[in-house]
Amino acid sequence: MADANLTTTYLGLPLRTPLVVGSGPLTRSIEGVCACAKAGAGAVVLKSLFEEQLAQETEDLNESMVEAEQWHSEVYEYLEAEIAMRTAPREYLALIRDAKAQVDIPVIASINCARPAWWRDFAADVQAAGADALELNMEIGRASCRERV
Repeated sequence: MADANLTTTYLGLPLRTPLVVGSGPLTRSIEGVCACAKAGAGAVVLKSLFEEQLAQETEDLNESMVEAEQWHSEVYEYLEAEIAMRTAPREYLALIRDAKAQVDIPVIASINCARPAWWRDFAADVQAAGADALELNMEIGRASCRERV
């Protein structure tokens, strides 16, 4: 008996099965993502990254830059050059890159935020890391509906 053809599309992405594993404990590690793919998932949505995580990294960077103003100019310039690499959680971007390298199913990043300012720039980093799509969970109650995204 031939296997049933379960292929479909989701967000314009071809899926081998209609099973999409949502953001959760299984999708927060490369081991979990690989297990989902091996079990027949058609795609995975990585564990959501929260606005607060992006904000904390930015706050830490700002504190470092204030301290660095007192340092030698070459050290300060070095830190300035590293801003782009330090403003987004590196572990999340590494998870995207690792997942794309190890599984042959779409990998969808996920961010949970209230203000567009926190996800716009990060979306470019997610794309550069290789994510096939970005799920945006926006808390409308905290955001102005008039804000342009």
